Amino acid sequence: MALLVSGLYPGDADPGVCVAVRLGVDPTDVVCLTVVRRALDARHRRPRTVLNCKVELGILEEAVLARKIPGVRRFTTRDEARVGGLAPAIVRRSWPASLRPIVVGAGPAGLFAALVLAEAGAEPLLLERGDPVEARRSRVARYWREGVVDPESNVLYGEGGAGTWSDGKLHTRRRDAEVGEVLARLVRCGADPSILEEARPHLGTDRLRGILQSLRNQLLAQGAQIRFRARVDGLLVDAGRCVGVRLATGEEIVRGPVVVATGHSARDAFGWLLRAGLAAEVRPMAVGVRIEHPRVLVDRALHGRHHRDLPAADYRLVCPPREARAAWSFCMCPGGLVVPVSPESGRVVLNGMSLSTRGSRWSNAALVVPVGPEDYPGSDPLAGVRFQDALEQRAWDLGGGGFRAPAQRVSDFLAGRPSRDLPRTSHPRGATPVDLHDLLPPVVAQSLAQAIRAFCKRIEGFAGPDVVLLAPESRTTSPVRFPRGPDGQAVGLPGVWPAGEGTGHAGGIVSAAIDGLRAARAIDRWVRISAP
Repeated sequence: MALLVSGLYPGDADPGVCVAVRLGVDPTDVVCLTVVRRALDARHRRPRTVLNCKVELGILEEAVLARKIPGVRRFTTRDEARVGGLAPAIVRRSWPASLRPIVVGAGPAGLFAALVLAEAGAEPLLLERGDPVEARRSRVARYWREGVVDPESNVLYGEGGAGTWSDGKLHTRRRDAEVGEVLARLVRCGADPSILEEARPHLGTDRLRGILQSLRNQLLAQGAQIRFRARVDGLLVDAGRCVGVRLATGEEIVRGPVVVATGHSARDAFGWLLRAGLAAEVRPMAVGVRIEHPRVLVDRALHGRHHRDLPAADYRLVCPPREARAAWSFCMCPGGLVVPVSPESGRVVLNGMSLSTRGSRWSNAALVVPVGPEDYPGSDPLAGVRFQDALEQRAWDLGGGGFRAPAQRVSDFLAGRPSRDLPRTSHPRGATPVDLHDLLPPVVAQSLAQAIRAFCKRIEGFAGPDVVLLAPESRTTSPVRFPRGPDGQAVGLPGVWPAGEGTGHAGGIVSAAIDGLRAARAIDRWVRISAP
């Protein structure tokens, strides 16, 4: 048994001594102490590190619990799982030759689904439309340098999925036990073990490449097959059940079950899933802009005079609905860059990323506003896709082509006047000064203005003269959901397990990976119990 002691501020003192003082015991009574969560508390004049610790006291634990000390409780098996200490046992066995799973998409959901299936002995086939991460890296570099995009292998498509070039943020609001399992598996693939402790862990785009290569090697060692440049173009259906997939080359692969984990930007996948008979529903999402500050402005505002001695400052802001809709910050990249991520010419789509050091001179975040069916052109399942696409095409036209981002000084945006010039931005394809009210739906622009004014009260200089809005941030999540039944199979077509962001069941690296784990385990149960 053990205790969880939360909210320790040890400063320069030994954490064991601080724990002993909090619990009212002698430091020698602390049998074992493990830091399970580490965060920076910048709410005070001098930022402080705050710890949550797993503490073992032996026979004294019941007496300490009986005193009901604030911030002290029993350390549960669920806590153990969240820090990577437990994971469901994988029983490796022989699968029927007629049941060899296919996993479509090598993003977080697809990779983790394939890994669990491989560990179970299923010998899955992982199909990815893009390149392995090594080749993908050079294609992304050319895209950002020359404006030449490969429609099959780019920032969104390829090994690792869209998250590979988005900082590798692992923070999630989910409290599922599998969070710890995902983080522990990443550590086994080469991630820094500190991600098991940090309150807002991240990998860094530069480190993700090596982690993905290690994960790929684990898959191959467990019997999985991986095919790159293998874009799925349809599902094979026989007697009302999915029995395989058809590739864009015309090749048909008859095997299954099929895990569909194509990511939130694979719009062609929405089409072939609908044609195969899967039920689908339109889904709300959020759209907006990237706000970019000089990093020192944010650091100084949040960390004060100690900012040079601390990591790049992070923020998360929410403005509740007032005269307009709610708005919030999302995917904050301290010491990061704003980058173009559209997989095709004629459209501008933005995201944020940073390297492991978070050493850029800028910091940026998405500021987004909810939109839904009432804003879309129609009510069919693809109405949200058309809404996104129209916004991204308008952004291309306003930016002047070449993946230039339409942008505006925040001060001009609030004043309702177009910007005549811009300070230097991190966007590698450049930015064009415009009036973003010509791009954004009126309710989105009004809600952003309301939020920015509110955030100025939280962060000094938030709307300063060198602060820029770049647009659009339009692919925060999938605008379509493919419902699942109780066993995880798609409603409308048995034999298909929708998983991850693209099918509307996750958002972010960790939650998508968890969804992939669960899909694989659901398939394992189905094969053991229900398969013919």
